[in-house]
Amino acid sequence: MKKLLIFLHKWLGVVLALFFLMWFASGVVLYFVPFPNLTQTERLSALSPLDLPIGCCLTAQQAGEAAGLRFTDARLGMHGKQPVWRLLASGQDGAGAHWRTVDAHSGQVLPLLNDLAASTVAQAFSGRAAIATERLERDQWTVPQGLDSHRPLVKVVLDGDDGLELYVSPGAAEVVRDTRRSERFWNWLGAVPHWLYPTVLRQFPKAWHQVVVWVSIAGVLVALSGLVLGVWQLFLNRNRWIPYRKFWTRWHHIAGLVAAVFSVTWIVSGLLSMNPFEVFGGRAASSAERTQWQGAVAEVRLDPAAALAIARAQGLQAQELDVARVAGQAWYRLRTAEQQLLVRADVATPSPETAVALSGATVGTLLHTLRPAHGTPSVQRIDAYDDQYYARNATDANTRHTRPLPVWRADWGDGVTVYADPASARILLRTDEAGRWRRLLYNGLHSFDFAPLLARPWLRHMLVVGLSLLGVALCITSCVLAWRVLVPRQKRRQPAAAGAQCRPDAIA
Repeated sequence: MKKLLIFLHKWLGVVLALFFLMWFASGVVLYFVPFPNLTQTERLSALSPLDLPIGCCLTAQQAGEAAGLRFTDARLGMHGKQPVWRLLASGQDGAGAHWRTVDAHSGQVLPLLNDLAASTVAQAFSGRAAIATERLERDQWTVPQGLDSHRPLVKVVLDGDDGLELYVSPGAAEVVRDTRRSERFWNWLGAVPHWLYPTVLRQFPKAWHQVVVWVSIAGVLVALSGLVLGVWQLFLNRNRWIPYRKFWTRWHHIAGLVAAVFSVTWIVSGLLSMNPFEVFGGRAASSAERTQWQGAVAEVRLDPAAALAIARAQGLQAQELDVARVAGQAWYRLRTAEQQLLVRADVATPSPETAVALSGATVGTLLHTLRPAHGTPSVQRIDAYDDQYYARNATDANTRHTRPLPVWRADWGDGVTVYADPASARILLRTDEAGRWRRLLYNGLHSFDFAPLLARPWLRHMLVVGLSLLGVALCITSCVLAWRVLVPRQKRRQPAAAGAQCRPDAIA
């Protein structure tokens, strides 16, 4: 058994030594510099305020019918001085859904943006002059599947010292990603190596998933075998706890003992982040639950311009409007980067009935009837984060979009918990027993997202950086030992011996 463990640890270590060094070092960079992403706060802050004369606009359903498009999502915004509906239209002949822009007045589908028009959108978004454009299917910063409905993209390079580049969706006529020179540089040292994220691999999601899973499984085996052997060796010689005398093997053993536990937990939790073999379920509401939440389909009848007028009377200069369906009702959600307002949309004439958020009675009733086959849940409003619903940085401006408070929580006897946001009329999170294990084994162990540490960011930073540096030290000893396995001592000495023979003083 011991010989098998030694063989496994030795040769897997030889293969993965550089991988481990890369993972530890790049993890520190990724911790401080995330992968480029256009947040909702950034996107909404750059949009022009809605300008809708009364009677100017079709509803989303009317616009879709006029354009001949079936869609699942709709957002009303401005394209230059023109109000438009941005519709996520269902694909035809097996094609995926794609965003299309429809004139909100006539229902005419607007043509896809050419490069010049895309640069105009980028300039309006950033307030800077465009230097160059490039049409592309994907590159290193747009490879995630979340952008598939916008492809192909137009990359627009803007002037300025920070190297700002914006990616414009020709179909949605809007900016969907931004990157700057500094974050691109640090991501080449952080996210790209840490996630095994080069475009040549990541553009094939299934292949990338399998590569990461199996490399991680190999990493788990080498870390676990090293932990077992390291502890085992402690008890082989009662007079000498560390049995190795040579410098690199001795310090590899010592560093391995110090770093073993968190190395194993980090690698295992990194593996679990990929949800291998679908051991965890999803965190979104099921189709049946979404249907129950929305209720019977209500026709949107209110002119969007009338809803905008109501919002303005409440002091909200909305930049975007979309439709929320809940409890058999239709609501317009008007929002800016800082605020949002719900206005009833299934009425034909303007009404002073507005809501900053759905009433507690409405949300409570919805949650009580969300899963009728599973009994009555315990429902309560929460004004602070808990173990499942939390934000890593509660003070970040984008948190109001991703993890708002307050929310309503419903707990069922079978372990399912649902969190609903009354301000946006959405279900934000659904978790079950498997989800709780994922929260602990991935978010907790991999990112140290435990409540006491989230409340003390300085301590969390110290632990992540300090333990990562210990891991780097361990990996340096691993790389040296791997080199010595691959290049035996005799071969390492040959160049030195040859050099000695060539020296003048070595000639007899």
